[in-house]
Amino acid sequence: MLVVGVDVGTTNLKVALVDVEQARAVAVAAAPTPQPGDLSTVLAALLTRVLDGRPAPRAVGVASMAETGVPVGPDDEPRGAWLRWDAHRGDTHADALAARWGRAELFAATGVRASGKVPLATWAWLREHAPGWLHDDGRWAGAADLVVLALTGRLVTDHTLAGRTMAYRLGRPGRLPDAFDDELLAGVGLAARHVPRVLAPGQTVPVRPGPATADLPPGIPVTVAGHDHAVAAFAAGVRQPGRVADSLGTAEVVCTVLEGDPAPDPVAAAGMSLVRTVRGDLPALVAGTSSAGGAVAWWLATYAGDLADDERAHLLAAASDARDDDWWRALRTQEDAFLLLPSVAGRQTPAPDPGARPRPVGRVPADPVAHLRGLLVGLALQARWMLDVQAELAGGASRWDTDVRLLGGPAHANPAWTRLKGMVTPGPVHLVLEREPVAVGAALLAAERAGLVDDAAVTAAVPVEEPAAVSVGGAAALRPGPGPWLDADRLLTRFVDAATHA
Repeated sequence: MLVVGVDVGTTNLKVALVDVEQARAVAVAAAPTPQPGDLSTVLAALLTRVLDGRPAPRAVGVASMAETGVPVGPDDEPRGAWLRWDAHRGDTHADALAARWGRAELFAATGVRASGKVPLATWAWLREHAPGWLHDDGRWAGAADLVVLALTGRLVTDHTLAGRTMAYRLGRPGRLPDAFDDELLAGVGLAARHVPRVLAPGQTVPVRPGPATADLPPGIPVTVAGHDHAVAAFAAGVRQPGRVADSLGTAEVVCTVLEGDPAPDPVAAAGMSLVRTVRGDLPALVAGTSSAGGAVAWWLATYAGDLADDERAHLLAAASDARDDDWWRALRTQEDAFLLLPSVAGRQTPAPDPGARPRPVGRVPADPVAHLRGLLVGLALQARWMLDVQAELAGGASRWDTDVRLLGGPAHANPAWTRLKGMVTPGPVHLVLEREPVAVGAALLAAERAGLVDDAAVTAAVPVEEPAAVSVGGAAALRPGPGPWLDADRLLTRFVDAATHA
């Protein structure tokens, strides 16, 4: 059974044709994420590529980055470029909203911290700077919503994406609100007519004939699968209390599924969010950082910007090689082993600090490969820090002791990074084999919501645990030998001390 999954990411737009029974992509086409005005054309071309000569799909699921969208006019045409999650245009407006309603009260109501990345702050900014785009006769379309609009002619969203706007109340698991909140919308001059209709988990809308759907059977069901990291966690089998996903992309998100809601104030103070899983049946903690694949891109632009493309690729490949035993030995034995604090644009969590920036810790190496690897160490420790704090908030022990599902393209492309994660994490780390977990997860949810399967399948995972030798992205992570390989607690203490003390 074939189903289409669409992933609208910060960097790339991907369309996958997914074999639902096998929970794997059988064909994938990708392009740089286009601006909204070109989205329909690029989407149609990608659909043509993955469907060419193959059986017709039975459903379509769409996932996307959150906190990103664009106003559309009465003709459903986008008005301008993406208003993205990482632009910080709404910082002062978020502060004003928090002053009006109370920062703690807003978090308790929505599960989201008041910050410039939330669309509610962007909408306040639009009211001041471009009121004709949205507040007059416009409507807000999130990234996934705009794709579904092109496929179906209906502007709809789901609770995981609505929940990232700070204009949608958290609700109780299994009893989610069926619309954006009127009071929160009114606070920025909007009403229900300005935002998408929120579909309940299980609801779909049908494909309609149009420029973007020439290769799709008319009438097949389309679902807004939701927030990309949450959808990837679903694909990885993170669906029950105690399960944890670490989703790597341009950003990195750690998600722990819970049995019940924790106290909101400590979650907000840690810079994390409280959400509902894609099925809407369980609470979850979400910790996000923009310093993941984006930090590697920043490093290459900052320290290798003068190199030719092939030289930069060679440098990245060398730093990604997990087989350099001399470097691993130095990292283990040197008290001042080099690491680089990875906060490219502030730290969201833990210990939020908008002024945090990359900073070296230890002896700075002259070798650019070792310098880039120091960033990988910092990124692995940043994720470990998030995991530890999230476990405490979830009511667990101070040392995080469950297993994690690691997923996303960077985890496959960079074996050294993946190996570091396995070494600094107290519990076992499992690498999800599917390289397109967001698109596959969107397809699995679409199949489930269309009634094509009773319970979507779980993608295969392989343990990536020190000291075992494993195959990661085609490169073997070699056995380190007897004895402790890394003193992860020592490294983490150095990292946290440096991160929290200027």
